[in-house]
Amino acid sequence: MKKCILPVILLALLSGCGKVSDASGMESRINIVSGTVEGTTRDRTTTETEVTTDKLNSKSGTTTTKTAGDKVSGTTTTKSKNSSIQPATRASGGGRTSSGGNHGTTRHVPTAQRTTTTTVQPTTQAPTFDPKDYSSISFAFNESSNEIDVSRNGDPHAFQVLKDLDLSEIRNALANDSSKTINDFIVRQNDFDFDGYPDLFIIERQDDLNKTGKYYRYDPTKGTYTKWEELNTQRFEVMVNSTENSLTFYDKKDTLNYEAKTFEWGDNGLLVLRRVVKQYNDGELIDTIVYAENGYEIVSQETRDSQGNLVGEDTTEQPQED
Repeated sequence: MKKCILPVILLALLSGCGKVSDASGMESRINIVSGTVEGTTRDRTTTETEVTTDKLNSKSGTTTTKTAGDKVSGTTTTKSKNSSIQPATRASGGGRTSSGGNHGTTRHVPTAQRTTTTTVQPTTQAPTFDPKDYSSISFAFNESSNEIDVSRNGDPHAFQVLKDLDLSEIRNALANDSSKTINDFIVRQNDFDFDGYPDLFIIERQDDLNKTGKYYRYDPTKGTYTKWEELNTQRFEVMVNSTENSLTFYDKKDTLNYEAKTFEWGDNGLLVLRRVVKQYNDGELIDTIVYAENGYEIVSQETRDSQGNLVGEDTTEQPQED
């Protein structure tokens, strides 16, 4: 009998454990919070939020909140459908994304504007001069070749070099006579084209009768000299007649016989032959031929003796009567 009473008592106790008393619905409002609350309230509260994402664009997430001051630690799990996770300021985690996964820590770094600094190097400007001013021009031999350096204002550096000159005779003359300079072989006071600017004639050869060399025209727009092919075809030194704007080249055969050709400048910048004078027979006879303005047609031709008397027939064209 005693053996039956003990099981009955145990059964009654087990049945009483399943009864739950009503506590006015308090249990339905209890949130499960595990952790420890300790400390006092501080004036300054710092909050740091960390978001850990197992999968991007997933339906659930876990948020851990830590508060300095009233120290609370715990875990709250929330669920939302089709929620999108906005980019966080700092994301830490070792989870994988659908494309293979990002590992480590990703930080948003603001892009700094790049500033490029350009350093302007100072430029060296060539010395300027008035191209119409020829007063300070000087000449010197270029020691390395048959060239002449042209300078201004005593500058040792040439601003122009005159080339294609035969300077062998000039160098020999200077070596044998210390009193001579290069200026003794440069004629620079004559204006050969009557434009108001003196041009150059550089003597390459000279003897007791003739001087031959190279001509250079002064260009007042650039302040430089240009080789003058039109005059160089005549070779000999020219005599300038500024009254009639003509140029005469003498080719002396000896002290008594010579040939002189007189030119004028045409509109095309070419020389036009206007007169030829020949003195021959030891100076006893002089032929004079006058040409028309075109330089080809003969206007008159005559021969005179050394006294100026007409010799032979006068071939001067007579004006025709209407």
